[in-house]
Amino acid sequence: MRWCWAVLVGLVLVAGCSTGAGGAPVSPGPVNSAPASPGPVNAGPAIASVDTTGAPLPAAVTDTARVLDAALSSGDPTPVRDRYSPAPGAASWTVVADRLSDPANQAKLASALRNPPEPRPEIAYLFSDGDHGFGLTADGRLAFVGVGQRAPGAATGTPAPSGQPYWAGRSYGHGRSLDADPSGTGLLTFRTYETCPSQRPGVPCEPDGPQQVGRVEVLIYDVGGGPWVAEVVTSNDEPEFPVGDLLPVEEPAPGVVLLGSGDRTLVFCKDGVRHDGCGA
Repeated sequence: MRWCWAVLVGLVLVAGCSTGAGGAPVSPGPVNSAPASPGPVNAGPAIASVDTTGAPLPAAVTDTARVLDAALSSGDPTPVRDRYSPAPGAASWTVVADRLSDPANQAKLASALRNPPEPRPEIAYLFSDGDHGFGLTADGRLAFVGVGQRAPGAATGTPAPSGQPYWAGRSYGHGRSLDADPSGTGLLTFRTYETCPSQRPGVPCEPDGPQQVGRVEVLIYDVGGGPWVAEVVTSNDEPEFPVGDLLPVEEPAPGVVLLGSGDRTLVFCKDGVRHDGCGA
């Protein structure tokens, strides 16, 4: 009987362990030992999903924001073009595509999409980072692309002449003024005639009655053998005066300054000078 118990104990011990070729115990391998999946590579901050008041963004707006972000990452502007339905006076697609091709603009615009957009009376949502941003309507239409201050193209022109050019100083028109120094740096202020909320996306409104709420900084220079031009350097009215736009500058009569051309011509008069285009 004692012998039988010894045999049983031995069988149990043999059954309870396995040996390798050399008789040493082999530890069992880990269960489900497949390598863990790596996390996302260079995963950046999420695109904003609420506005600056904390209200959720419409699905159409967040969808367009994701399309814009993907286009900036890939360098393919086609999806942006497909969503671009410019507000009246906004930059043409050719101008917008050129802005999007600049790596510095790409980085700032991508950053703008991660900041909660500001609800605006003149545009449903403005995604911005400093002077760069996208203007989107509530249905996800891309109304304009702003890139803020851009290096002016004066490198191809000539410096302003010495003395006091005809456009230097302050001149006025009805609901507008132009203040420029002899070096060519100027500020155009004007009424937009938009009551709040504005019905024109991207155009500032006048909250307290008649006010020159439009502000456009320009650099006036000679393009080289041609007319003088005023290049838009900064603008809070991107649809009407997109950054980079070139406006011809002329003096049709002493003390009278024309800025722009065609239907966009603005007339300014120096103090004491009368001209029908300057208005009351």
